[in-house]
Amino acid sequence: MLGAGTRFVGELSGDEDIVVNGRLEGTIRVDRRVSVGPEGTVQGEIHARQVVVGGHVQGDVHASERAELTSSAVVEGGVHAPKVVIAEGARLEGRVAMSEEKKPKGSEE
Repeated sequence: MLGAGTRFVGELSGDEDIVVNGRLEGTIRVDRRVSVGPEGTVQGEIHARQVVVGGHVQGDVHASERAELTSSAVVEGGVHAPKVVIAEGARLEGRVAMSEEKKPKGSEE
């Protein structure tokens, strides 16, 4: 958790859930869930399995499963995920791209 009043500059990566309530300048790459709280700000890209934005993101959001913009969200950048939820009141200044992850050739389900 990056608490309110905290500022982090750089790349944040790992395999645990991340909650941003402060300010992060850089890239987030995690295998699980990233939540940007209503007071949180991310200036950079987010890459995760699930992303929930309730604050301000300046950069692209990449979710391999699901991206959600709550009513207090402001996203200035693209949202890329197979499932996208945008609540009434959310602000998106960018492009939404919804596509399933590509399976390798010859793979069977």
